[in-house]
Amino acid sequence: MPGPVLHGSNPAQIGLTLLGGFSARVDGREVTLPTAKSRLLLAYLGCSPGRLHPRGRLCGLLWEDRAEEQARGSLRNALSHLRQALGEAAVIGNREAVGLQADSVASDLSRLEALCGTGGAGPREVSTLTGTFLDGIEADGQSLGDWMDFERSRCRTLAQKLLETTALETAARDLPVAIGLARDLVALDPFREPSQRLLIRLLAESGDRAMALAQFRSCRDLLRDELGILPSPQTRALAEELADDAAAEPARPLERPDDPQLSIAVLPFADADADGDGDFFAEGLADDITTELTRHRDILVIARQSSFQFKASRPDAAAQDLGARYVLTGVVRRRAERVSLSVRLLDAATGRNFWAERYERPQSELFAMQDAVVAQILAGVDAEMRQSERERALRKPPSDLNAWELFHRGLWHTYRFHPDEAERARAIFARAAELAPDFALPQAGLAYLGLVGITWRMVPDPQATMAQAIAHGRAAVDLDATSPFAQVVLGRLLTYAGQLRSAFEHLRLARDLNPSYASTYYGLGTAHLWANEPEPALFHAERALRFSPRDPLAAMFLTVQSFAHLLLESPDIAEALARRAVLMLPREIWSHLALTCALVEQDRLGDARDVIAAAKRDLSDVSLLGIRPLSAGVTPELRERVILALKSAGMS
Repeated sequence: MPGPVLHGSNPAQIGLTLLGGFSARVDGREVTLPTAKSRLLLAYLGCSPGRLHPRGRLCGLLWEDRAEEQARGSLRNALSHLRQALGEAAVIGNREAVGLQADSVASDLSRLEALCGTGGAGPREVSTLTGTFLDGIEADGQSLGDWMDFERSRCRTLAQKLLETTALETAARDLPVAIGLARDLVALDPFREPSQRLLIRLLAESGDRAMALAQFRSCRDLLRDELGILPSPQTRALAEELADDAAAEPARPLERPDDPQLSIAVLPFADADADGDGDFFAEGLADDITTELTRHRDILVIARQSSFQFKASRPDAAAQDLGARYVLTGVVRRRAERVSLSVRLLDAATGRNFWAERYERPQSELFAMQDAVVAQILAGVDAEMRQSERERALRKPPSDLNAWELFHRGLWHTYRFHPDEAERARAIFARAAELAPDFALPQAGLAYLGLVGITWRMVPDPQATMAQAIAHGRAAVDLDATSPFAQVVLGRLLTYAGQLRSAFEHLRLARDLNPSYASTYYGLGTAHLWANEPEPALFHAERALRFSPRDPLAAMFLTVQSFAHLLLESPDIAEALARRAVLMLPREIWSHLALTCALVEQDRLGDARDVIAAAKRDLSDVSLLGIRPLSAGVTPELRERVILALKSAGMS
């Protein structure tokens, strides 16, 4: 096939489809490459245009079954095919390394990556970016298979994030489209219960309760038949809201893990370049992550001396031999002036890849970036493990639970944000404290329960509840001053009490203890908001959401952002954030108040009154008196501004 016509040295524009299959276009015209390996080579180079890849690595990736000279000859043939199809100027490099011209290549994968970082996609475009990476193409070697497997996991993670965000943003203005996006989200991984719950909620929101219940039953049957487990209590509780008997059907016995703790093995990261310096850096990264994880007192981290005896290519064997529930693997690559790290988290019990991500920095920032990358990895790993742990612990019969599991069960009931569930949580935390008097987390759980009771207006005497909760928080800190959870809970309670100096001390200590703990940044964001400091409030709330986008409190992270944007005179942004928060937690009052204020400040009093009227109808104690216990510690300027807006919308 003749190549495209080139003008001087300017390359033609190359468009690549990598999601849902593979195709290539040159200046809008589809081109065909003659061999499967030349197509795979173009796909590999197209994932990182502008980057030079060593010829030896490409040979090992695509022709690992051939001798070196034969593999290099095959690479030369494949590159010749690329030049004929794309034009000579499209392929760059030298005798040692090759790549594609950076400004000549655009792909759907690069678009997916960009949208996950910035947002702003329309629902129609999002639906085109959820296909399987190189769907229908099979690898014929271990190295190629490992690369494709990682990229498929990573693209699925990116697509889930984009679909979930877009569905939530779209629901307020076009519910049927949001439901379609949620169906796409479920199709990516039907076993992922947060995806199922989002679809169920949106179906119920549309008024089609029968379809919502049918979706729940489909989810329940899939988990029972394929994994031998029940849906998590969070999923069953959602169904019970729709129909009392929806979750009452008998199910098979549950599988119960023997090890009650969060346990993880960090395997030595692989150096894709296979040189001595790379091995040193790769193992150093894994070692740093292992060390940082050990700072989490409630995570059992397999010692480096044990986990480093295994290779990343056999995470299942490592998990079995080491008794770890989760396994973290990684691959480091260094290309000219850049370093990239690909990381995956595996649930050893099910064999599923929970999470995959790639990080990249200039090589000149090699050591400066190490701490930042470690913190990002820890945040992703921590959030995924704890979400899994809550759902796993709640599948065990109560009689089989120890203090650790009782704490997690108590948290699940607390996160229901309902008075009856709060009483169940109180009894569970008390039982855990009785079983383990020296264990700080049950005391912190009792303190957190008081915090939730005040925030959600579930207690008759907020001041007495606050005093008792602060006492539990101080007891937890006395038992274990290194517990970030205990420090955060006490810091947030002191924020509500108006003791901002002490609140900041505890919250900053929590941040020092665990720089990747999302709740710490939410607490700091709230404290800065209470102090009428919108810019640091926004910074910390955004950081909380970035660290833990699936957090049970994610809606409240958004609410802090919404109020901060109000203070920064951006009511339109505040409105969009508040609407997302309302959809995520419909029975939480503060997001409704943020939405009301945003509408008032845009002179949309009719819409604001509608929000308050709906809140009064659906929620309890929607009044200025009802929110007074929390607003007492807020600076007068912010309090008066919010109260004036709420009065304008008809709040008594």
